[in-house]
Amino acid sequence: MTKITELGLDDDLPGAAFARDLKTQMITGGTEAGVHRFERLPSYEGWAGMCGCGFETSEPSYDSLGPLLKEIREHLERDVFPAVDEAALLKEARFFNIGKLIGYHRLIETTDEHGTRHTGWLIAGVEGTVRVRPDGIGHVQGRWSAFTTETQEG
Repeated sequence: MTKITELGLDDDLPGAAFARDLKTQMITGGTEAGVHRFERLPSYEGWAGMCGCGFETSEPSYDSLGPLLKEIREHLERDVFPAVDEAALLKEARFFNIGKLIGYHRLIETTDEHGTRHTGWLIAGVEGTVRVRPDGIGHVQGRWSAFTTETQEG
């Protein structure tokens, strides 16, 4: 009689490999081209995942979420999102006069219909913020307000 390997706490066991392959087919099967959605893969040792486009992380699983998120972010920045055009962002920031610039941040949206996608940039200055859409058109998000904690505490 053939002995069936029991499912254990090891990603390399046949049961874990079968579960991962099955889940991979479910994640990538039927996805539209250009839709990037991340799903959790079965892992008995920690965190694992893959994208609907077929991208898989270099390790089968990670002992914490940080390295997994780093690989996912690198995949999106390298393969999916457009590169930053800092000259265009600086031009928009100067137009709205938001003071000395602090930095910019990529805006990301995740929906069931479109998956994970780039939706623009948020530029921060010492006097306010500007949102720049993917088409390059900006609009002011708001101005910073000073805290009034001294009067609120009394």
